[in-house]
Amino acid sequence: MKTEIINVGNEVLLGSILNENARFLSERLASIGFELLGHRVVGDQGQNIREAFQEACKRGQLIIFTGGLGATLDDLTREVVASQLELPLEKNSFWEEQLEAIYSKVGIELDEKRKKQALIPEGCKLIPNNNGTAPGIIIEKEEKLIILLPGPPEEVKPMVEDSVLPYLKGKSPWNVIKTLVLKVIGLGEATLEDRIRDLIEVEGNPRVVLMAQSTETHIYITVKGMNKDDVDSILKDWEGKVKEKIGSCLYGVNEETLEGVVARLLFEGNYTVSTAESCTGGLLADKLTDISGSSNYFLQGIVCYSNEAKMELLHVPQEVLSSVGAVSEETARAMVENIRSSSSSHFSLSTTGYAGPSDDPDEPAGLVYIGLGTPQGTFCRKFNFWGSRRSVKEQAAVSALNLLRLYLEGHLK
Repeated sequence: MKTEIINVGNEVLLGSILNENARFLSERLASIGFELLGHRVVGDQGQNIREAFQEACKRGQLIIFTGGLGATLDDLTREVVASQLELPLEKNSFWEEQLEAIYSKVGIELDEKRKKQALIPEGCKLIPNNNGTAPGIIIEKEEKLIILLPGPPEEVKPMVEDSVLPYLKGKSPWNVIKTLVLKVIGLGEATLEDRIRDLIEVEGNPRVVLMAQSTETHIYITVKGMNKDDVDSILKDWEGKVKEKIGSCLYGVNEETLEGVVARLLFEGNYTVSTAESCTGGLLADKLTDISGSSNYFLQGIVCYSNEAKMELLHVPQEVLSSVGAVSEETARAMVENIRSSSSSHFSLSTTGYAGPSDDPDEPAGLVYIGLGTPQGTFCRKFNFWGSRRSVKEQAAVSALNLLRLYLEGHLK
């Protein structure tokens, strides 16, 4: 079912608050197989709401509103939609009683202005709101399905989970809809698309979509069917097809994180790790210790930003720093080898680079060397990242984790 989402509210339009509803609804609707055509944010003015609704009706079969159902003068969504559909508003006695109880608890009179929240278009279904005063509304009219929800995300989310999704699932022609998320690192979105283009271009069922993240790319494979076993079998088959095309760049599925995968590999091997960081400023150690039980594998981390600290804490030779500089393969190797030796850890990681910004050609922002110390020897990789200072640090820390993952999975020799 083709779907449009309209978020109503000046506070969302002007950026005063984040549009959490759009993201949440998109994710949950996609999970049950609804095709999202677009989002739109409009202010509280009636004309804006009317025009957005008219446009959405031209394209979508399902239109979902959030916002504009409250008791103030600028809460106009209910009135505009009812007017456009030529449906009179009528009092819902059940919800008026709920309002009486809610307002009496806080010592507020239920006046006519607040009572308007109990007005429901004739013949439509009310969605209870256990966390607020404005109920949701489901309207079915002329092959269109319109759902009105309040604005606060803390009200929208439970209403969607408890009432809207169960209702919408009954409108789907499929008994089972599942999405598998494959997580890829080390391949940009464009390169990944080239690798799996034949899978992306398959029309219908399954459907493959790429979504770029800040340091990785996710592949969403959605399969619809009538039987759970058949759907699971297709998902497994397509997961295999993707793995065949991208190999070791696929690090996890669904809720797995890179930090979690690395932690699991360290746990399984009863291994320990230490870190020596310059440009990442402790971010790598933070990621490694963001997992419960990390004290079993993380021994120590040193942030040595200055050359003096590199010499004093990690015994990087002064001649190395003088001849090739702190940002070099030689320095990254010395850092990683010395932290591994001093901590007696199985593995060690080091980072040294220019986080930027910089106009100095001798200090190109984004140039980073990452070292990996192992029982079999030392690996060092040169990277050229781009973006803001924070982005470079994030990419460097993630790339260091990935280098360790590749080794632990047997992809580095």
